[in-house]
Amino acid sequence: MLVPMKVDYGVRTLVYLAQQDHEGQEHPEFTSTSDIARAQHIPEPYLLRICSELQKSGLVESRRGPQGGHKLAKTADEISVSDVVNSVDYSLAPIDCVEEPADCRLSGACSQRELWSDVETMLLEHLSKVRISELMNQQMSMASVSPVQTNF
Repeated sequence: MLVPMKVDYGVRTLVYLAQQDHEGQEHPEFTSTSDIARAQHIPEPYLLRICSELQKSGLVESRRGPQGGHKLAKTADEISVSDVVNSVDYSLAPIDCVEEPADCRLSGACSQRELWSDVETMLLEHLSKVRISELMNQQMSMASVSPVQTNF
């Protein structure tokens, strides 16, 4: 199962914004879309659409103009990965028939549909426990560890 790019980019964006918040400012500044796109290797036009969806769901605050950009609308402790899924993708169903049972000719008599629905439920339950702050802390600790040098 592949995680949709919108979810991956949404999580990366929120972790990056959480890092900007974490840098000791009492009132963090807005981070420009181009800075986020460059740092996270996300195409800027696509990032604008994702940030719009994150803003509509109340996860980010956005502002236009020269001092504009995006910042977290909540603390990183208050945002879970499942919040991102619900904001940008609405589903992590491993197969289409979980979301669109009417499109499947076997849906009424398929033993697998409930299995895959249960998998999606378990995944979303787990992701609801994972906070953006945890991912930020892990990211920051990984970035501060210098690569091990090997002498050959």
